[in-house]
Amino acid sequence: MSKPYEASRRVESDNPEAVVTAVREATSELRDELQRDGIDVSFQDLALLGHSESWDGEGQRWVHVAWDGTEAG
Repeated sequence: MSKPYEASRRVESDNPEAVVTAVREATSELRDELQRDGIDVSFQDLALLGHSESWDGEGQRWVHVAWDGTEAG
């Protein structure tokens, strides 16, 4: 079983473009981490997996992307 990989980014504002930017940055970070570990996966494949959102105790919004070793679709 492979380890799960995750990346998160804080959303800087309520502007929808800020959410898109945070998701792109987290997805790029995740892709780079996977590639450093010798796992060849494209940005597009990771983007198909989607993202989740959460709010911390201070009310700050976060986006999260994760890869558990399975492919999208």
